[in-house]
Order: sequence, then structure tokens, then C-alpha cells
Amino acid sequence: MRIVVNEPKVKRESKIGKFAIYGSLGILMAGLALTLFGQQWGILSENNIALFYIIYLSILFFGLMVSRVGMYYGNRHLSPRRPALMLREELKGMDRKCSLLLFTEPCDYILIEPSGVTAIIYKNQNGEVSYKNNIWKFKTSLLNRVFGREEPLGDPQKDMDDALNRISAILTEKIPDQKIPLRGVVVFGGQNVALDVDPTPFAVLKVDKLKDYLRGEGKLREVPAATQKAVREALGVIG
Repeated sequence: MRIVVNEPKVKRESKIGKFAIYGSLGILMAGLALTLFGQQWGILSENNIALFYIIYLSILFFGLMVSRVGMYYGNRHLSPRRPALMLREELKGMDRKCSLLLFTEPCDYILIEPSGVTAIIYKNQNGEVSYKNNIWKFKTSLLNRVFGREEPLGDPQKDMDDALNRISAILTEKIPDQKIPLRGVVVFGGQNVALDVDPTPFAVLKVDKLKDYLRGEGKLREVPAATQKAVREALGVIG
């Protein structure tokens, strides 16, 4: 399997993640210092206590927001279970005709197979994820939502539809005379995720089940070699 990575994007977002993580720690430490030494510095007194707490709460809020940015990019590029690494590991041994595209256009995770194109929507939640009556839910504590590393689940169906529409637009523009099989898969990479999912028109599975799905239940008929080549070129895979 060929791996294609948008290295400039990965390096840029990794730097943002590191800067935001360390920056948020600095901001929160500044808030702590303000609390401990505000009176000595003349910032805290009976005359300006309301202003002091406004400044302190503003620092705390800003620090938490910056930390969320750091966690978002940290989960994407710095975590030991970052999506790109997990996909590379779990898809080892796939057909040499396959190409895994990471952080390229038009979406973050694309698998080009001999049978067509699969958009992978990757979620990193740990906890209980359910899908009932077209509604996604993720159960976790309020404390974990505010201070934990969990990202909002959002709407994986909408994420998938957006990704498929962007891929379809490129394929239609560059190879309009060919109909390319196109599908989406929602993958969960959290070690402790529990899925309670109603039957859906798309696959929803844990990352360690992805290769088995592609080789088994999700295996599709191979398209002609010329079509495979056209798809790879349309999505930026050279050679």
C-alpha cells in the first residue's frame, strides 16, 4: 500500500498544537501567579477586587480555549494513537494497488482502492457512542468535556457527506466520463470506545476492524486498471 502524506500541513498543525499546549500552560500559570501574588504586586486590593476577578477569569477562560486548540491538534498529530499512525498500522498488508492519502485535499483520510474510493471519517472518542433514530450521542462526564482530551463527536454522517461531496466534485471535474465507486466509512480509534449503533447505510466500526471489513464484507469488485490510474491521478497520486 502506498502512503501519501501532506507533510507541510502536518508540520504546520503539529507546531500549532505544541505552541497552543505550552502557551495554554503559560497562560494558566500566569493566572495562578496573579492569584498568589496579586496583593503583593498591588493588583489586588479592596478597591479593585471586582476588576481583579474579571481579569483572572478572563485569563482562565482564554487559557482553557487555547488548551482546547492544543488538544485538537495534539490528538491529530502528537498523540501515540493519532489517526494517521493508527490507520497506517491497521491497514498494513493491504493490496499494493491501494493508496492511503493523509491530510491531502479534499479531506483528511482517503483510501484509494482497486475498487474505488473510500472516505474515512476518523473519530477518537473513548466512552459510549450510540446512533439511534438518526441521532448520534456520546456519553461522557461534564468534567471530561471541559477539561478532558475528548473532542466533540459532532455529526459523523454530515462529516461523511461533506467529504464525499468534495471528493465527488474533484472526480467529476477531472474524469467526468467515468463513474467511480465512492463510499464512506466512520472509524473510531479510541481504546475504550463502545459502539451501540443501529444499522446504517454506511459502515461504522473500530479502527482495528477496518482492514477485515475492507477485505471481507466491504470488498467491492475491482474496476479496470485504466480507471484506477485515472482516479489516482485525479486525487494527486503520481505514478
